[in-house]
Amino acid sequence: MTLAGYDHLLAAGRRLQWDDAAVDLRADAAAWPALDPALAARVTALVAGFCVAEVAVAAHLHPFGPAAGNPSAAACFALQAQDERRHARFFARAAAEVLGIDPDTGARAFAAPGVLALFETDLPALADRLAAGDAALPEAVGLYHLVLEGIVFAIGQEALLDTLTVAGVLPGVRDGLARVQGDERWHVGLGVMCLQDAGGTAEAGDVATLAARAAAAWGPDVATPERVERALAVHARRLTVLARAGAAAR
Repeated sequence: MTLAGYDHLLAAGRRLQWDDAAVDLRADAAAWPALDPALAARVTALVAGFCVAEVAVAAHLHPFGPAAGNPSAAACFALQAQDERRHARFFARAAAEVLGIDPDTGARAFAAPGVLALFETDLPALADRLAAGDAALPEAVGLYHLVLEGIVFAIGQEALLDTLTVAGVLPGVRDGLARVQGDERWHVGLGVMCLQDAGGTAEAGDVATLAARAAAAWGPDVATPERVERALAVHARRLTVLARAGAAAR
């Protein structure tokens, strides 16, 4: 499997651009007070987790472009950073306008501890190492794109969309979330392309050691065995592609 080039990904990312301020959350805000308390608590934990996570990924992507050493790849990382800032604004709106919590000061109290650890400890530490030249781009991409976006975000997004769809509530949040998912697909594709260009290096395989912890980051109510199995199966397929790329390069 060989992915299309960076310019193709860049064009795809540009076509997906959307306005987070245009997502209508008025019906969601009106319906929120009448939601079942258990449902509201579940949605709150997920939205709060995304508030924390999206702020973190937007803040810590900046060393990736300079480390890429490829103008087209750097342009992709720059567009991804723009996407991540938009996602952070959308989830902040959902928290403030629908859930009634402050996304800056209140979200951490509702977010899962595993999510906080990955996005507030592991990600900043690796981004700092990348910026200082103490980590290689494949290692950073492996954590950021394959683990955090490809596993943690995938499980949380699926859980939130499933919850809202089954309950038939919060159409604005559903709309915005579906748009976020579209962006994340090309982001993960960017990560796989970077690792493939690096020849499926050892750092790519090393991220497998983080996968199980990442999959469980949301807690058992969200990270159900079925969702974890699906996310890890996709993760394993990506690592297989990268291993083959590495073998071919040698």
